[in-house]
Amino acid sequence: MKALVCILLLLETFVFVVQQQVDGGLNKKEISQQISSEDGRQNPPQTDTLRAEASTDRQQYCDLGIPDIHAALRELTATVTEQKEKNRELTATVTEQKENIRELTATVTEQKENIRELTTTVTEQKENIRELTATVTEQKENIRELTATVTEQKENIRELTTTVTEQKENIRELTTTVTEQKENIRELTATVTEQKENIRELTATVTEQKENIRELTATVTEQKEKNRALETQQTFILEELKKKNEEISNLTLSQVELRKENRAFSASMMESGSGNIGPFTSDITLTYKNVFTNIGNAYNPITGIFTAPLKGAYMFRVSVFSHAPPSTAAVIVKNGKHVVVADDKRPQNDLNASNGVVLILEVGDVVYVRLWAGRRIFDNQNNHNTFSGYLLFPLK
Repeated sequence: MKALVCILLLLETFVFVVQQQVDGGLNKKEISQQISSEDGRQNPPQTDTLRAEASTDRQQYCDLGIPDIHAALRELTATVTEQKEKNRELTATVTEQKENIRELTATVTEQKENIRELTTTVTEQKENIRELTATVTEQKENIRELTATVTEQKENIRELTTTVTEQKENIRELTTTVTEQKENIRELTATVTEQKENIRELTATVTEQKENIRELTATVTEQKEKNRALETQQTFILEELKKKNEEISNLTLSQVELRKENRAFSASMMESGSGNIGPFTSDITLTYKNVFTNIGNAYNPITGIFTAPLKGAYMFRVSVFSHAPPSTAAVIVKNGKHVVVADDKRPQNDLNASNGVVLILEVGDVVYVRLWAGRRIFDNQNNHNTFSGYLLFPLK
């Protein structure tokens, strides 16, 4: 039992020594001196009260087993040496950890700064979010109003669609009507063009007639003077007239009728120049202006119409000329009804055609020539296109 107590006391002393060494107190040499002092029963170093008490106890209880204790102390010394090595390694590790901690501290400081900046940014973003929230609320109200407006507009669009559909139908009907009117306008345009030409000719005729009237006025004035000079000769003239009347009364009725019945005309297209007439979109009446013969003046060169002065059998002929293409065709018309046609159609070269007919006409019947729509004629000083007619014999 005493040996066990001695060992425990020695262990306590050893632990104290080790603690002093770990804390930086005794080195290895001091520890050995301490142990030798204990072995030689010398007074312990006056470190503190506990060490003195431990030395006293060892003197009382540790007289036996000293060699075993020395062996145990040597083993403990080796263990302590090993622990010192481990402590150095731990110290190096702690130093390294302190460096890491300093680096982490710098990083944390930097992160704190970043966090402060982020906090400021988050505060600004929160303010922006509040403003955006207010804007979104306002936009939602606008969207509700727009939705109501769009709904109203959709209803209006449906009504407008119905109206547009009706208008499209009306437009189709109007388009059909306009197309018909365009065709009528083209026909009227051709007629107006023809009438303008007739008006130009009539204007020239009127101008000529005005000149003739002026000449006749001068002549009448002159005749008035002559009449006054001839008044003295009236008696002689009356006697001469009586004689002439007697001679006329002696003429037979057949001679008078024969003289009245002489009717004939012949005319060509142009008085001067050359060129094409046509094609037109509708039939037109041709006016043969260059008159060769017009006995009885039954043919009108302004309108191109022959009017029968008396009932009888009449012979009419027409000739047409053009250059291909297109074709050429002219028809003799009696009182608006087609009678005979002269036409020619070839892909190239000159086109020539003629025709004639004998017609029974009543007084006032009209005969003229019309150019078919889409056809044309060509004329020049050679007078290729002619219209002629004459009375064969009168009828009762």
